[in-house]
Amino acid sequence: MSEAFELIKNLEFCVFDLETTGGNHKSDKIIEIGLVKIRNFEVIAQKNYLIKPEIRIPEFIQKLTSIKEDDVKDSPIIEDVIDEILEFMGDSILVAHNTSFDVPFFNSVLKRLKKPILKNKSLCTNLMTKYLIPNLMNSNLNYMSKIFGIQHKKAHRALDDALATADLLLIYLRIYIDKGITKINHLYYPRGRYELDRANFKSEDKIEDIKEKFESLKTPHIVTIKGENGVILFALPCNNTAAERELIYSKLESLDWKNLTIKLVGPFLEALINYSSLFNKVDSSDRGEITRFLWKEHLPSEKPPLKDDIRGDNLLGNNFGDFIIINNLVPEQYIIYPVNSLSQKSELVFRYPGHKKKLIQYINSKSNKLSNNKLKKTFFNPLFKQFLDIYILNEKEAGNLFVFKKSLPAKNQENFFQQMEAFLKENPNPHSYPKYYI
Repeated sequence: MSEAFELIKNLEFCVFDLETTGGNHKSDKIIEIGLVKIRNFEVIAQKNYLIKPEIRIPEFIQKLTSIKEDDVKDSPIIEDVIDEILEFMGDSILVAHNTSFDVPFFNSVLKRLKKPILKNKSLCTNLMTKYLIPNLMNSNLNYMSKIFGIQHKKAHRALDDALATADLLLIYLRIYIDKGITKINHLYYPRGRYELDRANFKSEDKIEDIKEKFESLKTPHIVTIKGENGVILFALPCNNTAAERELIYSKLESLDWKNLTIKLVGPFLEALINYSSLFNKVDSSDRGEITRFLWKEHLPSEKPPLKDDIRGDNLLGNNFGDFIIINNLVPEQYIIYPVNSLSQKSELVFRYPGHKKKLIQYINSKSNKLSNNKLKKTFFNPLFKQFLDIYILNEKEAGNLFVFKKSLPAKNQENFFQQMEAFLKENPNPHSYPKYYI
């Protein structure tokens, strides 16, 4: 971690945000620019400029930014402050929450003023968000501020947006350090290296560090242990119990493993559904051990079936329901599955209430396929399927799942949404992801 800290601490960043009369580089003008300088993980300076655009500010921009014509009538034009702005930027790494807009727009102003365009390296916190939190469906600055607890009172005001972006950058820099960044260029392209929902270990890593990571986990997760050439030696869906950790530690001691992956998920049911494909890849000699462990650890009051009693059919029954909705790992995101097709390929991850229409379209589409017997069923190993079905029945009885028939939203959407909202209210997302990450 100290090496990662040293790698980043001497870098200087200039976070900036533009408010403009519109998005056209040729005809629109800057009306406000906010700048924040960061060095050694601290904000060391900030500046804000209201700019007289010399053209009319459209009504919708005035409403969006709260910047009125009167606010800028006595402000300097961009020519009067551009050198001061460039001096503040210096040769810092430029940061914005949407560099694909802010940097080209600012360069278009420099071209118009016959000045050299920016040569600085740049970072986009929006793009970083998509790399670090790939399961996040919304990455706008307001939402990122909300989930990370960043103060952001005046959205679409340049300095407030720049300060919020600076706070988000500092959070991400700490994440890079926590995850042991080794190269500066990983800041610019972190894909596949620092996702917040997973951790990767190699066999040469200290077992104490691995155990410490497991002890710190707070959400359900899936553990995969691989050997040479990526062969899966062992895998287990986990719900943060001591027995799970002891089983994993014993496998790490006995197996000739090369790589260990821990991936966070939402509810334990999601871990089970995502795990089902891994179960088939585990050696057949281990499947019985895993199944017996799952029954003992997660359904202790149920009697596991004897080998000759294992059934491959659906234990949920025709009256169980057609769809299941559960929380996602991410706040304000949810997952819906068709009961007959419990898999990642068949799921829909959606936001609520923002994706009401998308949700209904999904339900209608899957319902039609179900009615026409065209919904592709997910294959489960019978050993695993019987455990999964009983677990689902128990979760429904405990009120941890929203299960409904396809006829409910078809007949009365308002009633459907009322029932769903009541469920969501009774089952708030217990995870603090991505504020808490692995």
